[in-house]
Amino acid sequence: MKLIWLHGAPAAGKLTVAKYLNEYFEYKLFHNHLAVDLSLSIYNEFGEKDFFNFTNEIRRTVLVKAKEIGVTHLAMTYMTCYESDAAEINKYLKFFEQNGIDIYPIHLSPSHEALLQRSISEERLLSHKLSCPEKMFSLLNEMKFIGIKHSNAISLDNTNMSPAEVARKIVAHVG
Repeated sequence: MKLIWLHGAPAAGKLTVAKYLNEYFEYKLFHNHLAVDLSLSIYNEFGEKDFFNFTNEIRRTVLVKAKEIGVTHLAMTYMTCYESDAAEINKYLKFFEQNGIDIYPIHLSPSHEALLQRSISEERLLSHKLSCPEKMFSLLNEMKFIGIKHSNAISLDNTNMSPAEVARKIVAHVG
């Protein structure tokens, strides 16, 4: 199975690109909030107790099942930063290798101005996603959303690229 791991800051376009890959290139779609929202259905707050461990276990279970049932291409979204999340990212990379999953980390890195504009989109406002420009500004100053280091990784500045353009670049990269 080829796994496209779309990562970057909130509002980078991860889900938008993943939806395009799903609709036009028949990639299966597993977006971050499926696991997060499932966890939130039993936890009182994001991040409490063993929330992150449980959510990561959900992701791993879904990925193993996808490979088991013959999914060939899957796009997964995940807000992460290699700098601050290196330990967990490395656990995932080891997990992918152990399970024979071909990983293609795709870092979406639009400008901070674009992220702030996108943070107030209607889709974000209707979800559990970060949709407050002030919180986005603070987060962007606290974290450097740098890409995952891997031989199959690419980083795309999608500030002025359509989801279709980004998806075509990804498909060309993955083969």
